Amino acid sequence: MDLNELDFETVGSWPALYRAVFIAIVCVILSGAFFYYVTTPQLEQLQSVKKEEITLKNQFKIKAALSANLEAYRAQMAEINVIFDGLLNKLPSNKEVASLLDDISFIGSNNGLQFRSINWGVVKDHELSVEVPISIQVVGSYQQIGKFAADIAALPRIVILDNIRLAKGANDSLTLNVIAKTYRYKGDK
Repeated sequence: MDLNELDFETVGSWPALYRAVFIAIVCVILSGAFFYYVTTPQLEQLQSVKKEEITLKNQFKIKAALSANLEAYRAQMAEINVIFDGLLNKLPSNKEVASLLDDISFIGSNNGLQFRSINWGVVKDHELSVEVPISIQVVGSYQQIGKFAADIAALPRIVILDNIRLAKGANDSLTLNVIAKTYRYKGDK
């Protein structure tokens, strides 16, 4: 039987060699189609899952290291909360901000300084606090101004002297222009 005489309708009557070759070609085509349409997407998915596994293992290692130190972190958080509460207590409350102006005036007059002006500045809103500036202009000797700055630093509430400008005046006196800033916490405390 010649190859040209083969008819696909009579495959069952073909000689054994031709049938075997035909079956082998069909099997190769089916195997190739199965590999391309079924196995290849699964292999790609396997690679993706392997990458995700590596990422998850790394995340697990990080979380395991953190959880191993959990008690130390809790102790550290408790310590930070104590420090934070202590610092909050050094910030003046609404009522104490008003009396701060009196304290500064008292400190200045106690040190022999003459006030030219003492005024509230523009209040600035920050994320966690409110900045309350006080503009001060005083006249006195170098020692008096130094003692004034030291006494303000010794106040029980946090007051920062900013924008300090000294100018020489008459009779060896100095004029101090300074912005005294304090902060109020916005939170519940």
